[in-house]
Amino acid sequence: MRIKFILLLLFFAGNSYSAESVYYPVVKDLVQYTSSIDAYSSLCVKDFQNKEAESRLFDLIKSIKFNMNLSDEGILKLKQRYSKVKGSAVTQLTLLGLDKKKALCKNYLKVFEKFDSKKNDKLNEIAELINEQ
Repeated sequence: MRIKFILLLLFFAGNSYSAESVYYPVVKDLVQYTSSIDAYSSLCVKDFQNKEAESRLFDLIKSIKFNMNLSDEGILKLKQRYSKVKGSAVTQLTLLGLDKKKALCKNYLKVFEKFDSKKNDKLNEIAELINEQ
């Protein structure tokens, strides 16, 4: 009986995006990398435009919505994910002192350059998925 309950629980719990498109995880990864980069940029890049960066990302996502079979609910989850990851990253970077000592930004540049590379990989993967359709 207990095993059946656990199996049912696992079956119904599943992934939070299980009803979403098979492409959702790729777009979710893009959002996560972008939100981390935007967090770093908001603290370390002079005159970084937070709202504009977020708008560009979600304009892109809306433009590929049909190609990637994303629902409005899925896009809302992605926006929430963006805010959550960015907020957490800003908090962590603030705890490291990047908000007060801009000279520390260069110590973390390599990490965010890797995130940028992974973000570009996800963009290329999305382009390939769209071209295959």
